[in-house]
Amino acid sequence: MILIKNNIIAYGEVLLRLTPLVHGDLIDQSSALNMSFAGAESNIISGLSNLGHNTTMITSLPKNSLGKSACRFLNSFGVNTDYIKFKDGRIGSYYIEHGTSIRGGKVIYDRLDSCFCFEIIKETIWSKAFKDSDFYVITGITPALSNECQKNILNSIKIAKSNKVKIVFDLNFRRNLWSGTEALKFISKIINDVDILIGNVGSVSDIFGFEHKNSNDFSELESITKSACEFISNKYSFDMIGMTIRNQIHATHNQLGGIIKVNDKYYFGRSYNLEIIDRLGGGDAFVSGLLHGLINNFKNDEIISFANACFALTQTIKGDVNYFDEDDITDFSSKNYSGHIKR
Repeated sequence: MILIKNNIIAYGEVLLRLTPLVHGDLIDQSSALNMSFAGAESNIISGLSNLGHNTTMITSLPKNSLGKSACRFLNSFGVNTDYIKFKDGRIGSYYIEHGTSIRGGKVIYDRLDSCFCFEIIKETIWSKAFKDSDFYVITGITPALSNECQKNILNSIKIAKSNKVKIVFDLNFRRNLWSGTEALKFISKIINDVDILIGNVGSVSDIFGFEHKNSNDFSELESITKSACEFISNKYSFDMIGMTIRNQIHATHNQLGGIIKVNDKYYFGRSYNLEIIDRLGGGDAFVSGLLHGLINNFKNDEIISFANACFALTQTIKGDVNYFDEDDITDFSSKNYSGHIKR
């Protein structure tokens, strides 16, 4: 397939990711940590770059070896980093303890007062970045970090819309960053400008007050997620809504899927029952897959099938980013995924 290489812009924080060298160990047990980089927005566009698209990351990084290493990490996927500002300060970081069996995973953030949080980005930067762009990716994590981040998002959306750029917003609600009330207060300022909304039942519940029962049955979860889409559609209008579905049997055994709503029609793709290697980054891979399918004019049922496959495959490897190309993902989604060796 010939890829349409639209330019996709993302704004958000790139974090230093630290996890025990031995998978499943607690931090208390660990004498060494594996170092990498991640962030919801950078995960999405790194995945899109890996699928052949032109992407640009707008962020701030410290003027030291950690900042340079984070930039090289983005460059390794082909992400354009021309708009990254290097400045004095620290990089935000987070520590992951991977869950196993009945023990859930844990994330410890150390991102307070990072150099990203207090940078006001000039209008000239936004104008230049959006001049030849088609999509702008933001999430609900970034505005929770500081007033400066909120100002940047409000200003960038205004300039993006004036350049006819489509706004992609992933709700990505984090309870340890802000309350549902605080999130709703800010999101209400931007949601009418959002073209593609991404989320899940939990985020719609936490932010917008969607009430639902809990279930461990995947068919019921699909029905509940459809109701969440309907709930948010009755309040706001979007070109597309995409939501992930996760039935967590235990920490390392999940059933994953998703749904999109387009023109009042719902599309469910194939779901995947799998053992989890790395719990983080799956939702970001779902967004990458959804946008890839949309940009390449996939049919709606093909879009959700591709997005679900990205979601599932990324959970089978270490790290937050989808490393698989289109052929890998299409082959996986169209065949039996029993884990046979390809020879």
